Amino acid sequence: MTFIYLLEQSGAISGPVVFPPVPGIGLQLPANAMVLEQALPAPDTGKTWAISNGEAVQLEDHRGPVYSTETGAEGYQSELGPLPLGLTAVPRPGTGYQWQDDGWVRSAAALFESQLLAINQACERVVTAGFMSSALGEPHFYDSQLYDQLNLTGAILRGADMPFSCRDGSGGRKFCLHSAAQLRQVGDDFTLYKMELLQKANQLKLLLDQALAAADVAALAAVSWEDVQS
Repeated sequence: MTFIYLLEQSGAISGPVVFPPVPGIGLQLPANAMVLEQALPAPDTGKTWAISNGEAVQLEDHRGPVYSTETGAEGYQSELGPLPLGLTAVPRPGTGYQWQDDGWVRSAAALFESQLLAINQACERVVTAGFMSSALGEPHFYDSQLYDQLNLTGAILRGADMPFSCRDGSGGRKFCLHSAAQLRQVGDDFTLYKMELLQKANQLKLLLDQALAAADVAALAAVSWEDVQS
């Protein structure tokens, strides 16, 4: 009895496979087919059968997604055999991890940097999301993207009454006439609002500093923007 296997471009052997005979012609095999007298046993875990120097041998099989042990970036392994130095088949679990002793280990220093960035981004996101001011007598919403902040500063420096964009309780955006004093009040309200958020961010950064000094990875990971009420 014979067994038919297919030789893949990587050198791996797949099969056995069965090809039905073609009526009137007989058995037709593709160019990459090979016939063995005995069936190959199941390969060991993490290995595959392959042809090396004309013989069937078992080789490590890491074909598929692989990851840089330096950056965690994903790549693809198409060849058989051990993975090249600097690659692993294990994806990095998340930010703040570094490769150490054949595994991903959470680094206090790396986690500190990623958490610090997350706090800065969260603070900026809230600062620029808009704020409320009652300078007109009733609460109105004011946009606070960077260009909105520059527009407000310019209006205040002008020192004169002028229309300025805001939204009333119905949510409709319109240019309402503000006196110079009201514009200054809007600016003061925004400054106080922003300072509260910056103080909140600073409290979180102090927690990060303390956790880093203690090399406490769990404490570093636990710090988040929601930890402190602004």
